[in-house]
Amino acid sequence: MPKESYENLNETNKLLFLAGLFDGEGSFGVWGKGNGRKSFQCSVEMCDKDSVQKFANFFGGNVVKPRLRKSHWTQTYKWKLSGGRAYECVEMMIEYMSLRRQEKYENVVKCN
Repeated sequence: MPKESYENLNETNKLLFLAGLFDGEGSFGVWGKGNGRKSFQCSVEMCDKDSVQKFANFFGGNVVKPRLRKSHWTQTYKWKLSGGRAYECVEMMIEYMSLRRQEKYENVVKCN
């Protein structure tokens, strides 16, 4: 039986865990919504639904099951936030991410 060690972490340590996972698997940037408008968005897409669900539980939002792009690929799960909620989320995590991510975030924020 797997241990529920994440559930026993305090809020700060959960944030540290999620920041590390996001640093490796997440993305953020300014993207269009298809109607010509653009917004800041952050997301995580991976095969481990339980890991993706941790983002929704901590920051809000939903986990969706994207359509398989190729029949032989493994199913993924995606969590996404947009707009102000996405900024707040990344602001909470950014200081714990790699320098490359911190620099990217600074460039994105300065451009908007």
